[in-house]
Amino acid sequence: MLPLRVKLEYSRHFLSERKKYVKNSLQRLKSYKKEVTIFVSDPNHPSLNIEKLRNAKGVYTIRLSKGDRIFFIWKEENTAIFIDIGKHDKYRRF
Repeated sequence: MLPLRVKLEYSRHFLSERKKYVKNSLQRLKSYKKEVTIFVSDPNHPSLNIEKLRNAKGVYTIRLSKGDRIFFIWKEENTAIFIDIGKHDKYRRF
C-alpha cells in the first residue's frame, strides 16, 4: 500500500523536460498541476493510473493524458523522485 501523503523531489532532467513539456500549452500545465496535486495528497487515487514499468527497475508512471506520462521512482516509502515527463514512448529509455 502506498503512503497517504507524498513528498516530491525532482531530477535535473525532469525539471528541464517539464519546462519544455508545459511551454506554450496551458492545457498541459493544468493537467500536470492537477495530477501532481492528486498524487501528493492521495497516491492511491484511481485517476492517476499509476503503472510500474516492466523491465525497468522501480520506475513507475502517472498518466497525464492518453499519450503523456510522468516517470518516477520511490526513494522512500513517502518520497517520490520525478525523473522524466513526456510521451509514453519514453518508457523505452528505462
